[in-house]
Order: sequence, then C-alpha cells, then structure tokens
Amino acid sequence: MQVQVFDGVATAAAGDVMLVLWQSGAKAARIRWVNERALALIAKYPQGIAAAQFLLPSATPPGLGEVGEVRVALRAIAPHARRLIVVPLGSATWQSVVRGVMRAGLALLGQSERIKVAASASEALLLLDEMASGNSPARSDLDGALRMLFRALGDDATWPLS
Repeated sequence: MQVQVFDGVATAAAGDVMLVLWQSGAKAARIRWVNERALALIAKYPQGIAAAQFLLPSATPPGLGEVGEVRVALRAIAPHARRLIVVPLGSATWQSVVRGVMRAGLALLGQSERIKVAASASEALLLLDEMASGNSPARSDLDGALRMLFRALGDDATWPLS
C-alpha cells in the first residue's frame, strides 16, 4: 500500500482502489496532484479503478476558479472508474453543504450515476466492496488504508470508523 501526502491531502492506493483524504480546501494544485495519482493508478489498472474521497470539515469545496480543474480531472478519470464516491465527514450541516454542491455539479457534468455521495465512511467502503474486481483489496485492507491516511495528516482524533 502506498500513502502519499501533499499539502493537506493524502492518497492511498491498494490494488485498483484509491482512497483520498482531504484535510485542506480543494485548491487547483491539490486537485491536480490528486488527479495525477489517479491517472497513475489508471495506467496500472487500465480496466478500471474505484475511488473514495473523504472530506474533513476543514476541506472547503472548490471555488469558482477551481471548477475547471475539477472538470478536467473528471473527464480524465470518469471513463476509467467503476465508481467514484465522495464522503463528507463531520456535522450534518457540513454533510448537507457537500451533498448540495455535489448534486448540482454532478447533474451539470452528467456523472450522477457513476459518482455517489456516501453518508459515512462505512457506507463508502461498502460501496467500494460492491464494485470490487479481482484486483481490489479486502475490506480490512481498505480500513487500514483509511486509518493510514488519517495518521499521515495527523488527524487521528476525527477517525470515522469504530
């Protein structure tokens, strides 16, 4: 398992599954960095990947200036993704904000079937299990990868799984 960290965002790749933990806002450089990690995984598994992004309350949504970066990333990744999941972690208010932004954006981009918003980290991992391939890790490995991301960003205090 490979964990990489860049300025408030961390990724872990296990088999053909990528987990992303956003601690900081979705700024252009961070979006590009995550996109590069996803494209590298796609190059390794051209038959397709699955991914889940976990958003801490400190991870502000992309602003108008970053929307273009998000579009570029989705155009590159979506055709090669079995499933992309977004998980807002935190208060009900934060989750509502993220859900609203995601619904509007996904409808405009035509990606509402491939990209899902999960209510919890547990639900996201179940959704990944549903889309597993022969190259996908076991659920316990995904739990471990997610914990490694929290540790890498020094955010163990907000661990979402019991």
